[in-house]
Amino acid sequence: MKLDSTAKMSSVLDTVAVGLSGLCLVHCLALPLLIALFPLFGASLIEHETFHQLILVAVIPTTAVSLGAGYRRHRHRPVAYLGVAGVAALVFAAFALHALHAHHSETWITVAGGLMIASAHVGNFRRCRHAGHATGHCCGGSESHE
Repeated sequence: MKLDSTAKMSSVLDTVAVGLSGLCLVHCLALPLLIALFPLFGASLIEHETFHQLILVAVIPTTAVSLGAGYRRHRHRPVAYLGVAGVAALVFAAFALHALHAHHSETWITVAGGLMIASAHVGNFRRCRHAGHATGHCCGGSESHE
């Protein structure tokens, strides 16, 4: 059934998106502490700013598809608004604040945006599951909870 496959895709994408948000959060909080150790190991990674811009390539479509599919199922606007606000914060931090060399603000706005996106995906998953219980079709599959 089309609804079940869309719901399953939304659930998988919510899980992936929460993982990406977590990766971004770990990157933003841990990298400043670890960066001092890189010369000791002769290591180099993608530049901090480049990472933020590249991760948007995965974050934007994953968030749009997952929250869009979930919204069609549960119709809870605050979840969608939170996701859009989170993506907007990440784009603003990665491009505008980076261009202004406002590194401290960039970090905090990026962390806030990542947390907003993660919260939106958790809310989307919960709302979708709740909608699934009401209809007998859960986002994670076709199990019935009537």
